[in-house]
Amino acid sequence: MERVRWGLEWVLIVLGMAIFVVVFMQVLFRYLLKQPLYWSEELPRYLLIWITFLASALAQKESAHTNITLLLHRLPHKVRRWVRLLTDLVILGFLGIVVYSGALVSRITLQHRSTALQLPMAIVYLALPVGGGLMIIYQLLRIYDAIRFESPWSNDDRLDR
Repeated sequence: MERVRWGLEWVLIVLGMAIFVVVFMQVLFRYLLKQPLYWSEELPRYLLIWITFLASALAQKESAHTNITLLLHRLPHKVRRWVRLLTDLVILGFLGIVVYSGALVSRITLQHRSTALQLPMAIVYLALPVGGGLMIIYQLLRIYDAIRFESPWSNDDRLDR
């Protein structure tokens, strides 16, 4: 899984650099050459969509998504474990809906083309099932580790203080 994380980080870096280059080119072409690139607004938007879902998967792996722990820290450790497990199962169910819906929308939009680039819109919408699928994998690993090692959510140790 470390190779997947490493590859994901590099894909995010490349996509971010591509956005920078395209937007910079757009500024140069628009203001210096007075010839704006007709596709330069669409491509960064689609790349940002992909970055959002791939980075969300990376955040899922690192347990970096926002948690509201106002009441959780007041619960006994065993109860807290069960609440966290239930929460993780709900998240898993939600991610299943995201993947299913994203795959459905991707299939429906296969014949639709983007305005400027003429890309199949399914390529844009595939970010949902791909990112959601990676999040499901990381969520399943998190649940497996929590059950197997009985020390779930190691970053929750700060709640015991």
